[in-house]
Amino acid sequence: MNRLLALVAAAVLAGCASTAPAPATTPWLDAQFQHDAALVTVTAQDLFRLDADLEQRLAEPNVREVFKDVRLRRVVDIIFGADRKGFAYRAGHSTVAADTWRDRAGDCLSLTVLTYAVAKKIGMSAVMQEVQTPAVFGRSGQLDVVNQHVNVLLPSARSDFLVSDPWGHDVVLDFEPDFATARRGTQLTEPAILARFYNNVAVEHMARGDARMAYAHFKAAILSDPGYVSPYGNLAVLYRRSGHEQEAESLLRFAVGLGGTSDVALHELHRLLRDQGRVGEAADVQRKLEARQAADPYYWMSRGLQQIAANEPRRAISSLQRAKDLAPTFAEVHRYLATAYIQSGDVQKAREEVALMENLGGPLNKVAVLRRKLDQAERPPQ
Repeated sequence: MNRLLALVAAAVLAGCASTAPAPATTPWLDAQFQHDAALVTVTAQDLFRLDADLEQRLAEPNVREVFKDVRLRRVVDIIFGADRKGFAYRAGHSTVAADTWRDRAGDCLSLTVLTYAVAKKIGMSAVMQEVQTPAVFGRSGQLDVVNQHVNVLLPSARSDFLVSDPWGHDVVLDFEPDFATARRGTQLTEPAILARFYNNVAVEHMARGDARMAYAHFKAAILSDPGYVSPYGNLAVLYRRSGHEQEAESLLRFAVGLGGTSDVALHELHRLLRDQGRVGEAADVQRKLEARQAADPYYWMSRGLQQIAANEPRRAISSLQRAKDLAPTFAEVHRYLATAYIQSGDVQKAREEVALMENLGGPLNKVAVLRRKLDQAERPPQ
């Protein structure tokens, strides 16, 4: 079961999601993929519609007719339970708000949609936001998937029952067990979150080999939020699988031109050029990738996490120290470093990183977990 994390937000949002237009010459392949817009059955209304039972509970006077900080307490109690363990975190499958409530499980997007819809229903201000985290590449068949992260910010919620920091008034509700963060994010509109839902559904269809359904949902994602980079790169993968290399390259170059924080489109463009034997062009893209990665703390965090998972603590410490040099105020860098030091047996260094993490406002439950591990590491063998 996942524990809901509530964190004080240190700053206002970075801004709204991109609304850049799709390329005028988007290489749609409707005929080849037998496109039918009716294959996409979830609308924006469907995504945010609440279950009737939940709506009834939210209409009760002890929820609606109280001060906003108490109202937030009641809402969190209803949805997540008094112990904040009412929902299981289920990665890799996004659901609409009503299904998330009925299933009592969801990924970060599903739980974000549910929480946002509940807040709106009772008249609370809520903002969905996308936050940068270390890139964690999953493998689904032959598909590389990079997990992106969203959560909910509640401006001026003043929920001291959830956090103890006296300087904070905005609260972030975060559901991801590993990458919860209170750092500023990019505000997402409802069409932008719908695009991310469509993209996730499309990836699931592509992993199952259903190219027609994947194409329909990738196209719906692009039309819903043309400035969202991920569906262009994912659609390019689908095109390559179907032998449409030229159209795939066009999509990838457009995605790279959109910019953003993800290197996935650059990775895929490098792979395409390399596979086609275009050595000089592939080398140019590789140099761009390496330059971006050298200055990106999230890249080094990602490498460190992979090395921890591979039980290579010394290499992980080296990578995470690079991340720490680039972003010393990121609490999660110190958390990952502490984990690597514990794995290496250096308890003193781990304690120093835990102390830095706590001073920077890292999640208290993660601090407690690390301290328990440190106590166990120092306990003499029986």
